[in-house]
Formats: sequence, structure tokens, C-alpha cells
Amino acid sequence: MKKRIGSLLLILAMCFAMLPTAAFAAENTQEPTEPQEPQETQDAETWGDKADTSWYVHETESEYHITTAEQLAGLAKLVNGKTASVSFKGKTIYLDNDLNLSGYQWTPIGNGGNFGRYFAGTFDGQYHKIMNLNHHYTGHEVVRNGLFGVVSDGGTLKDLLVTDADVASNDDSLLAGILADWVDGGTVENCYTSGKIENNNGYKLLGGLIGQCTGGTQVKGCGTDATVISTFDGDDCDTVGGLIGQWENSTDSSSITDCWFGGSVSCNNIDSAVGGILGANFEHFSDNRPGVIIKNCIVATKNITGAEPGNITWITAAVKAHVTDCIWPDTPPDGVTLDEEKYPDNKGNYLAVAKLVVDWDAGTASADPTFDQSSCGTAVPNFTSADVLAGLQTNAGAGIEWVAGIDHPTFSWDKWHISADYTAVDAAIEKANALNENNYRDFSAVKAALDAVVRGKNITEQSEVDAMAKAIEDAINALDWKSSGGGSSSPSYSVTTPGKTENGTVTVSPRSAEKGDTVTITAKPDSGYQLDDLTVTDKNGNELKLTDKGNGKYTFTMPASKVEIKATFVKKVETSPFSDVSTNAYYYEAVKWAQEKGITGGIGNGLFGPNQPCTRAPNVTFLWRAAGSPEPKSMSSFSDVSADSYYAKAVAWAVENGITTGTGDGKFSPDATCTREQSVTFLFRAIGKLVDSKAEFSDVLTDSYYANAVAWAVENGVTNGIGDGLFGPDNSCTRAQIVTFLYRAYQGK
Repeated sequence: MKKRIGSLLLILAMCFAMLPTAAFAAENTQEPTEPQEPQETQDAETWGDKADTSWYVHETESEYHITTAEQLAGLAKLVNGKTASVSFKGKTIYLDNDLNLSGYQWTPIGNGGNFGRYFAGTFDGQYHKIMNLNHHYTGHEVVRNGLFGVVSDGGTLKDLLVTDADVASNDDSLLAGILADWVDGGTVENCYTSGKIENNNGYKLLGGLIGQCTGGTQVKGCGTDATVISTFDGDDCDTVGGLIGQWENSTDSSSITDCWFGGSVSCNNIDSAVGGILGANFEHFSDNRPGVIIKNCIVATKNITGAEPGNITWITAAVKAHVTDCIWPDTPPDGVTLDEEKYPDNKGNYLAVAKLVVDWDAGTASADPTFDQSSCGTAVPNFTSADVLAGLQTNAGAGIEWVAGIDHPTFSWDKWHISADYTAVDAAIEKANALNENNYRDFSAVKAALDAVVRGKNITEQSEVDAMAKAIEDAINALDWKSSGGGSSSPSYSVTTPGKTENGTVTVSPRSAEKGDTVTITAKPDSGYQLDDLTVTDKNGNELKLTDKGNGKYTFTMPASKVEIKATFVKKVETSPFSDVSTNAYYYEAVKWAQEKGITGGIGNGLFGPNQPCTRAPNVTFLWRAAGSPEPKSMSSFSDVSADSYYAKAVAWAVENGITTGTGDGKFSPDATCTREQSVTFLFRAIGKLVDSKAEFSDVLTDSYYANAVAWAVENGVTNGIGDGLFGPDNSCTRAQIVTFLYRAYQGK
């Protein structure tokens, strides 16, 4: 449908004039457009005062691990250093724990001006949460806002969740975002934010995820539930977006793909551009900029309002509109109507996408009346419909998996928006509703359990949902049947099981039951087989509802007739415990064994990380767990092994048993990558015995400290080397290789 707007959409002359300079290089000598230096101290105590940089001992390292809020503040201190700023270009920083930033104000990582200090490395959150980010600066210096201030020069933020943020941008800065103020030529993927970001002081580029993107930045697989508020109503104008405030100076690679916004946006300025995904994308035709690509994104909220509704778009306002396969609401927020005289063809709704026609000399912009926004996607009344999910998955980019969430589709890693499984609850409710309460002495416990059911729980709360189902089942099982009087009893009906089943057995208890009784079926497949189908039918052939109780047990409610049970078993299809471990991989059996024995639970989100280098901490932890997790006599004294670390007991046990003495200077070096020589040596010292033979490898000297370990490993089938007569002692050992060594050793033990 073509939309025609007769009046100006945006009066943005001042906005155009105030746009920041675009990209910046690693060593740019130009003066910044924001000349004031960020202040190191503020009125309130900051995390900068608590900064720990001790983890950055060797600047030559390519990987670093952060485990505390103080260390994260140390990262900010290193990047923000005025005399020796560290950009971390070409380096990866891993977040190994959830962090709570409450108590102190945060100083953003990359707190420089346009050409100042910025983060250029990779920050991998490993899907951990950074909680309670607080930044309320009330001075007049230009400072950054959010977790990261400036990300540039190929910097990447990935797999990170910033939750319950509270950011108030009351300073003279231009940008404000929860995850980052400014991303220039970087990548942001699989990131999430929640909380509030608010502007009370003049023109801002304001976003729930990022304030501004420039250059060839790519944002993919991200979402936010943030509350984005601009209360400023002065002469300046904001550019406000639920996800991103503004984009400029785009390249062919500039893109926002597979993202969602589910929060709220409000703006008090009548001249501001407001959008659900992107506030606005301004590109000067003379620069021949291509415009940012927005593909397969969803605005799953109607809570987007502003002082001038005609300046609001569900997706974005853009000079060059490259929007496809997006989804937005088909009606405006409750109580919002557009002036039909000013906007006669909007049908009372916001535009999804406004293609801007800009008069740069006059400083004005209006909507192109010929632009057909139906090419941009679909307006829908229900964000949770199967059609919406199917459409998003069909058009998803590589590696993106859309799944059903509570209020709208989300991503497989985004557990907070994946609904809990209420199947058992629904079955229990159905069972309870089928009962006649008049047949029981006291039905109040069942009613109470039914009333206690709470809907809308997410998958992280699955245990609470399971408890609801159990409470209903327990209340039903505890019911006391009323006597019919006169000494008569209710009739019993037979339960018939299969006379013979192939590849498994079926038993039932009780073998006869009265109407309303709970009958339990136990289906036990033979080794290598699994249950394929299980049915219970009454005398009329009607199939009864079964409730899966786990461990091969199923229950049903006895009707007023005899019933018949039928079951079939089929050969079991092998499935991997981790999505990144193929059943055809050489290490599959080893990983499966390790998972079943409790030696490893993977790295999270259903992943094992087979090709990740294995460090010393998980290596000794695997050995310790394989040995039965014995309690050490005392804890180790290594300075880099904290008593509350997951590997502390494993390290202490390893020291007590002569498996390791550390790396020197009172350190264990838990994050150092293990080599093949170290891995077989640890294993040999744990469970190995001296052998008479010698390993015939050209790169294993007979007098090397690991020669006996390698010889034992070869003789016991732990390893055959890497080929061409080589063992590869100095090669890094992956998680798959270490688990395989361990599996083979214990198989032959």
C-alpha cells in the first residue's frame, strides 16, 4: 500500500548540522569534534576507583579472561588511558562470569572523543550477564554513556547480555546507548540489553542498544527490552531508536539483521525522529552513501510514542530505504491517533518505513509520497503467531535460529524470552478437571493447586512450572474416595497389557482400577531401542490422555470401562549431547562418556566447544572428576587460584597427588593453554604406570620429562601421535583431544 503524506515529516535542520564526524582511524591526528576531555572522576564513587588491571600482565597475549567487576573496570582503565591507551586490536577478551555492577557508577570502556580512545578488540561475553550498569553523570563535560563508549577499527561485541541498566545521559555528550554509545566499523552480534536509558539534556542520538553506528558496522542477532526515554523538549532535536539511535556514513556492508525490539520508546520533542529499530539513517547524496540495510527484524511492541506521532516509524526513517522482510504492529499504541488532515493516508497508524526526501540547503526532510512500504515487510496483529516465527526463520541469516518466546520470537540463546514447557501442567489440569469433586471427601487441595498455577514463566523458571504440575498430581493422588453407602463399592475395570512386545516390555499398576483412579504404565525398551508409540484406548476405541512422568513411566486416569494398552519399540537413533559434536566425530564417544560421567557439562548453551584450546584449569578438573571428585586434604597456595573458583579443589587434589607443581613463582596459571606433552603427562601422573617400551616419535627425546608419559600413552592406546612419525608435543591441545585422551585411558584401565 502506498502512503502519501502531504506535510513535512521531520524538521531536522539542526540535527543535520550537528551530526558527528564519521569514522576514525587508529592513529588520527585531527582534532575531535567533542574537544572536552572526559573526566576520570565524578561526584559519585566510580568503578574506576576499583579498577584491577593485574590480569593484563603480558601485553603480547592474544586472549584474556575477566571474572570480576573490578577486572572489567580495569579493562575500561586500560582502554581509557590518556597516555598509554590500549585498544586491544587483534585480541579477544572473554567474560567468564556474570557480573553485578551495582554500588558504583560505571566509566564506559572507550571514553574518548571522536578520535580518542576506543575499543578495537573482541569482547566475548560467552552469554554471561552484566547486571545493574549505572551511569548518572550530571556535569557539563562530554562523557560517554553505557558499557562501552566507543568501539571502532573492527572491534566486536558478541554473546553479551547487559540487564537492568540505569543510564541517564544528562551531560553535553551527543550519543547514548546501553551497550555502546558509538560503534564505528565494528560488529555487534548476539547481544541483549534491558533497563532504562534516558536523555534530559539536549540533542542526543539515543538507542536501547547503541546510540550511533557509522561506517561498515554490522548488528545481527540482537534484541532489547530497554525503556528509551527522551524528556528534552528544547530547540534541539533527538534521533531516538528502540535498538539504535542513528546511522550515518554507511558503506556497502552496513547492516542491521535478525534483530528485535520489545521495550518502549517515548520522546517529548516534536522535531525528533523516532523509530523502533533505528531512529533515522541520514546519508548525503553527494557522498553517494548506500544506506544501511535492515533485514528480517521485528518490532514486537506498540509502546512507541512521541510528541509528534507523524515523526514516528515502526522500523526507521531513511534517505535510502533498504528494508526487507521486517515485521511490525498493524495498529498504533492505545490512545494514539494521527491527525488525518496532516496524514490522510496513514489509516491512523505510524508508517513502518519513511523514505526521506531531504532538502539539505533548507535543512528539511519529508516523506516520499510514492514510496511503497509494503516492500519492507508485514504488519501483524499477533507477534507470537506461528506464521511470524516461520517467516523470521525462513529469512534468517547464517547461524541465526529464531525460536518461540513468551511475547514474541527470539533467539535460541535468549533464555529469558523462551517460554517454559507447560505440557505437564496442562495434562494435570485436564486430569483434575475430568474428576467429579462430589465423589471425594475433600477436593480443596486440588482446587488450591489449580489456583496456584502461574502462566508466562520462561525456560529458566522451568523447575517452578514442573513444581506446579507435581502439586496438582500430588493433590489428585491424595484424594479420598467417598463411600457409596450400604457397604457397596465402586466397580473396577480391567487394564489389558500386550501379551508380547518386541524389543521391550510393558507393565502396569494396578491391573484393575475404579473410575478416576490413576494407573501407571512402565515401558522399558531393550538395550539399543526406544519407545516409539504408546496408546491406551477404552472399550469404544477412544484414546486416553497419557502423562509422561519420566524414566519410562506414564499415567492415565481410569475411565468407566476396561482399557487396552498397546506399545511399539524401535531402534534408538543416536543423538549427541551437544549441538556442536557430531555423532560421526572421532571424539563423539569420548564426549558422550565424559558428559554421562559428569566430567564435563560443556561450555553452555548446549555447546561443548570441541575445537577450543583447553587450558590448565579445565584439564585438571576433568582429571579430578574422572577420579570421583575426591576431597583434597587442604587447598593449594597458588596466588592465581582463588578458593571459590570452580577448579580450586581439582588443583589442590592434583598438587597432593603429584600431578602438577604449578608453573613457578607460586602460580598455577589456570588460563594457560595445555600442550599435548602437558596433557599426557597430567594423565600419566594421575593413572599411568611405567612401561618398558619407548615411543618412536622423532620429536620426543628420550630424556624429555614427558617421554615416559608418551610411551605409556602409546602402549595403552591413548594416542598414536599426529602422523608422519610425530607426536606434536608443543601443539595446543583442544577440549576434544583432552577428553578423548581421558576416555581412552579409562577404557583401558
